[in-house]
Amino acid sequence: MFRFDREAIFGHPRLRLFDDILPLHAYLDDLERHINEIFVAQGERVVQRGRVVALRSTDRGRLVSAFKAGLYLGKYHDLGNRTRFLKRMVAAEHSYEPIRGETVLFLFVGVGKPVYDHLVTYSVGRVTRIAAGQRANLPWGYEVPAEARDPERYVRENVPRLRQLLLEVLEEKSGEPMQALRSAYPVGYVMPPFLLEFGEEALIKNVFRQRLFEPGAQGATAEVVRDMLDCVFALDREKWEVLFDYHGPHVQRWRRAMRRLRDEELTAEEVFRRYDFPVEDEEEGWVRIPKGVSLYEVLLETVGKLPPTFWEKQKRKGGGPKDT
Repeated sequence: MFRFDREAIFGHPRLRLFDDILPLHAYLDDLERHINEIFVAQGERVVQRGRVVALRSTDRGRLVSAFKAGLYLGKYHDLGNRTRFLKRMVAAEHSYEPIRGETVLFLFVGVGKPVYDHLVTYSVGRVTRIAAGQRANLPWGYEVPAEARDPERYVRENVPRLRQLLLEVLEEKSGEPMQALRSAYPVGYVMPPFLLEFGEEALIKNVFRQRLFEPGAQGATAEVVRDMLDCVFALDREKWEVLFDYHGPHVQRWRRAMRRLRDEELTAEEVFRRYDFPVEDEEEGWVRIPKGVSLYEVLLETVGKLPPTFWEKQKRKGGGPKDT
C-alpha cells in the first residue's frame, strides 16, 4: 500500500505550505486512497522520492521493450530477452525505438510554479500534462528560490501577501474572480499537485540531460528532476544505470576532453606537466610518469574539466545563500 512521505513535502526547508488554512493533509489522504485504488490495486509499483511520485511505468518488468527490441532485430525465438536493448542497442548507440513509446507518469506534490514552467517546455516526448487551473484551485503555499542569498527576505515579502489573497478568497471577501487574483500571486507560488508523463527516451535524452546533467541547471528544477531520476532508478535500476552511463553528466566532460586534445594537439607529457603531475625526463627523449595513475581520471580532471556555469559564478560573487 502506498503512503506519502509527508515529511519530504511539509518538512522541505524552502517550502512554506498553508496547511493551517487549507486542508492539505485531507487532500493527500484522498490522493493516497485513490492512488491505491487506481494504481496499486492494478499491480503498479508506486514510488516516491522527495516531492515526486512515479505512479506508472508502461515498461513493467522491461518486457515490452524486450519484445520490441527482439522484433526489431528479428530475434523471434527470444522476444523476452530483457537485456538485448541495453547491451545491443544502447551500447551500440543505435535506435531507441523500443523505449520511445514507453512512458513514466509522475505526480508532483509541493512544487513551485517556476519548476512547472521549466518542465512543461518539453512537449516532444511528453504525452500527458494535467495541472489544476487557477480559476478553481488555490496555491498550496510558497517556495523560496534555491538561489536566494537572503531567503528570509523572500518569505517576508511574499508569504504574507499570498496568505492574505487566499484568505480573501476563502472568506469570500474579495470581489475579484480567482482568474484575476492569480496575477497577484508571487512567481514562486506552490501549485496544486500536477501530472506529467514523459517517454523514456525523452527523459534520458532531454529532460534529465538539460535539467540535471548539463552545467547550469537551476537549483529548484534540478532538485525536482533529481527526484524524478531517483524514482526511475527505484523502478528499474539496471535499465536506468545503463542509460545514465551513456547520457549522464560525465558525457559533457568526455566531449570537452576529446575536443581539447584534438584542438590543442596535446601530448600525454603536456597534459601531465600542465597539470602538475610528476614527470621525470629520461634519456633519448623518453619520460617517466607515475605508475598506477588512471589516465581516464587525469583526462576528466584536466582537459575535461568544465568551466564554471553562470550560477556558479553568481554564487562566488555573492558568497552563496546566507545562513538562516
